[in-house]
Amino acid sequence: MKLRIASSLLALLIMVMAGCGAKQEAVETEQAAGALDTAAVVTASPAPTLAPTPTPVPTPKPNYIVDSAFQVVCETSVNMRAEPSSKAALVAEVPNGERVEVLSYAERYTEVKVISSGQVGYIIGGYLKPEEDLLGFAVVTAPFGETEDAAFNYTYDQMLLDIDALVSAYPDKLAVESAGKSVEGRELKVLVLGDVNAKHHVFVQGAIHAREHATAFLSMALAEKWLEDGLPYPEVCFHILPMSNPDGATVNQTLQFNKKIQAIYFDDGSTGRSTLAGAEYLAEWKANINGVDLNRNFDAMWDRVNTCPSPSYSDYRGDKAESEPETKALVAYTKKYDFDATVSYHATGSMIYWEFGPNSPVNEASLSLGRAVAGVSAYKMENDDGSSFGGYKDWASYKMNIPSITIEIGTRAAPLPGTDFYNIWLRNRDVLTAIAKWVTENGK
Repeated sequence: MKLRIASSLLALLIMVMAGCGAKQEAVETEQAAGALDTAAVVTASPAPTLAPTPTPVPTPKPNYIVDSAFQVVCETSVNMRAEPSSKAALVAEVPNGERVEVLSYAERYTEVKVISSGQVGYIIGGYLKPEEDLLGFAVVTAPFGETEDAAFNYTYDQMLLDIDALVSAYPDKLAVESAGKSVEGRELKVLVLGDVNAKHHVFVQGAIHAREHATAFLSMALAEKWLEDGLPYPEVCFHILPMSNPDGATVNQTLQFNKKIQAIYFDDGSTGRSTLAGAEYLAEWKANINGVDLNRNFDAMWDRVNTCPSPSYSDYRGDKAESEPETKALVAYTKKYDFDATVSYHATGSMIYWEFGPNSPVNEASLSLGRAVAGVSAYKMENDDGSSFGGYKDWASYKMNIPSITIEIGTRAAPLPGTDFYNIWLRNRDVLTAIAKWVTENGK
């Protein structure tokens, strides 16, 4: 009996010792993996592998949002709204000189954060000036006048000087052509950026409305940037007519009457088309020297233009389509090249017009082009409301079947003040790149 008990105790002791030894080895294996032999590697359970946590990739800021702080430039203060609308709730009155950070753009409004208080809201972008020089033009002359808040006048004569300077600076990349002459004989100069034998061609024209001559300066600035960048899309040739209405722009800038303008002035006053007097009347001048609104003078449902019956500072369509030498010049130049797209720069509002006439493939292409430009400018796409006819964009798309858009750049009333140009430049400086990319992917 004692022998059986002793044998049982001995067997139990051997089993316990064997089990503890195996368990201890497993613990050590987990604690010191470097001491494993080959057999241990085969039999040990591998540790689970955890997928690395991906590092968040920050969304790049659009090029029109910069790190520079801005200052409010106004007489006393500007309203800051909760939404980008004059009807939105008033958040604060931001005083002149206050420093802000630009967050985004929405139509003619800029979303800002007031640096001193942290308040966020929307103010009209034309009241903001960057603390750093964001223009940096080496050739074209910024026409900011005596005070930056005053209307800046980029004159026809200054434009000619700047064109000559650009040709001198970039003789192998820039040529100059003439599209024709104005009523008073001013040459309608076209800057040809790139090879005229390039696969793709784009026509850009500005200042067809006299009081919107800020678009002439923008066109020249865009030309300089494109040249400075080395014509980044050599397969695209840009043709830029900065000032389509030099006679009218001169009237608006000099504020001087001649006999023809005086007769129109008295007619506008006697018929009630304008109640403005003297220089204030000329500051609103929109037409060419004949009193014809050139952007109502093209053969694009011209008979449907809502017009006054005689020459005026604004909105007279002329006695027939293409009655004016400036209109004829634009038509002839557009037919001279096989353009993939046309762009018209205007200065009232901050939006892009793309549509004209019945739905058609060219309207769809214009919509696509407009969206490409909106992507780099944050301008709103605007549908045709069916009330505007006879414009250059309308004619180019409707009669010539060329995808065409109108870009409105201003945040305040034309003629635009100098401070408005800062937000305009930030929102437009990549437009030619967007257009060039679009035509290479969608052009003829």
